[in-house]
Amino acid sequence: MSLPAGTPFVVFGDDWGRHVSTMQHVFRHIIPRFPVVWVNAVGHRVPELSRADARRALEKGRKMLRQRARAAHPGHVDGPAPLAVLNPAVLPWHHIGAIHALNTRSMLRTVRTCLRQKGLVAPPVLVTGSPPTVGVVGRLGELASVYFCMDDFLHMPGTTPWMLAPLEQRLLERVDVLVATAEVLTRTKAPRSGRAHHLPQGVNYAHFAEPRPEPDDLRAIPRPRIGFAGGMKERCDLELLVRIADANPAGSVVLVGPVFVDLAPLNRPNVHVLGARPYAELPAYVQAFDVAIIPYRLTKETEAVDPLKLLEYLAAGLPVVSTALPEAYKYRDAVAVAESTEAFVRAVATALAGDREAAKRRAQDMARANTWDRRAEQLLEIVGAVALEHSRAQVATPA
Repeated sequence: MSLPAGTPFVVFGDDWGRHVSTMQHVFRHIIPRFPVVWVNAVGHRVPELSRADARRALEKGRKMLRQRARAAHPGHVDGPAPLAVLNPAVLPWHHIGAIHALNTRSMLRTVRTCLRQKGLVAPPVLVTGSPPTVGVVGRLGELASVYFCMDDFLHMPGTTPWMLAPLEQRLLERVDVLVATAEVLTRTKAPRSGRAHHLPQGVNYAHFAEPRPEPDDLRAIPRPRIGFAGGMKERCDLELLVRIADANPAGSVVLVGPVFVDLAPLNRPNVHVLGARPYAELPAYVQAFDVAIIPYRLTKETEAVDPLKLLEYLAAGLPVVSTALPEAYKYRDAVAVAESTEAFVRAVATALAGDREAAKRRAQDMARANTWDRRAEQLLEIVGAVALEHSRAQVATPA
């Protein structure tokens, strides 16, 4: 079943435009076809008395003050944008019953006001990636409800697992369907409805495949360049990066992305930490690598991670080496999956010595088959199937 024209989507996601995220990628391909009301992040951890939390709270407060009962358009975001971006007044202590009830009322009031002001009267599709929004599910007269699960919050740094666990369980009991970027999540987060779908990461193929000039700050960095483009977080195996650097003294390990951990162990003359670069500039850096790596440690968190960067590397036509993440194996025809440090170092050497044109063809063929446009179509097919089941059930139910 195709969704009726004009069906609105209400999406509880991350902060629109703050980072380029999975849900935002998917909905950029849905926005031209359906009206989308986006609700910014409501928070997944109990705050501490820290400067970082104070800055974050101040930022959220400013957004709410700017909005004040109107939908805001984020003018700094390139490409299709939602019809409205909302910042309801929400407190982060979701585990306290009274606060959770207040938060739910605030979210419902903000969304309903927006839908009414925008003239969106048809039953919406509700998509949420946030367990604290569970109180909203079933209260917007939605055509279908979806839990879009991209991580295992119970093993993810930067969240409060004891707060999220009961909220997520209630969410799984209420939603019509789960879509998850990692196959393991379709089992560990199975909803009561029994409907669970694996929806892996996609890629903006043209963005990463179109040739770009080499960035100025890379020209002096010796080749071969063994590159990683992504956040340097706890999941990154610094010991592995040291081994790679030491095994390639004439080459360079290049790290592009924000840094969240102490990189002192990487103090090597051939390790180059460039820091974060805008998404628009990222393809030029990735294309200047000779081999791309995903050096993640194997943990409960990364067991459920489908790295966004993997398909971006492939779209750029690079040979890729990854640690043995479960989600990496599905791309094994184009990705070397190493099950030990020694195997990883050998795989990098093999990739550097291999047939670059053949590797590029394999990589880009794989990436072309996994675009964000295809992921958006898959999500619409899933939602349409749920809507069809509901309509049949209504017809079969006696008046």
